[in-house]
Amino acid sequence: MATDSSKIRAFKAQVQQKIQGLLSEFAEGKISREQFHAVYERYTSQLAMADMALRSSMPDAIMSLAQDGLSTITVKEQHMGKAMGMVIYSHRTGTLLETLGDFDVPPAKLAPVLNDFTMLLESGKLVEREVRMIGPRRWLLFAAGRFTTVVTLFQNEPSDQQAREIERLHHDFEEANRAFFARGQVDASKLAYPFLVFVQRKIRQ
Repeated sequence: MATDSSKIRAFKAQVQQKIQGLLSEFAEGKISREQFHAVYERYTSQLAMADMALRSSMPDAIMSLAQDGLSTITVKEQHMGKAMGMVIYSHRTGTLLETLGDFDVPPAKLAPVLNDFTMLLESGKLVEREVRMIGPRRWLLFAAGRFTTVVTLFQNEPSDQQAREIERLHHDFEEANRAFFARGQVDASKLAYPFLVFVQRKIRQ
């Protein structure tokens, strides 16, 4: 049975509804820019093919192409940020406290941002998190707390929601270990690490 124009228009309306959902997801920080761009491109392509089908003498063939390909969920997962590993630096000593997961970034790549964070902290200014792309599908998230700075290595760009989760875990890390940090000398082997949940969960995905 031939694909009629009403079915094509219904398909377009469905895609436009999905676009609205995508806009909301990004606005709420649930997906990264990388995920947004990949999925938005897919939806835009589907709309263009639906328009082509409306003008074509073979709408069925074009519509089957518009509906084929990777699912949106698959596209999102391919571009989802995955925490590979992290390092934790002490503000007081400037030294590395701990490495969790797989973190293979040279210290020289971290130094400029860590130095900037230290200067801001010493002058009593608010230090906002920083996200940087350091290579193909490799991103760093820097987050400063009261006692430490955490640097997380992601495969793919982290979403705002993932960044907020790191900040929440960082807060819990500093609260759990407050007594150790107050003493000055910190034995990393005695600290509790809420981050392990996040790193291990992302590695398994």
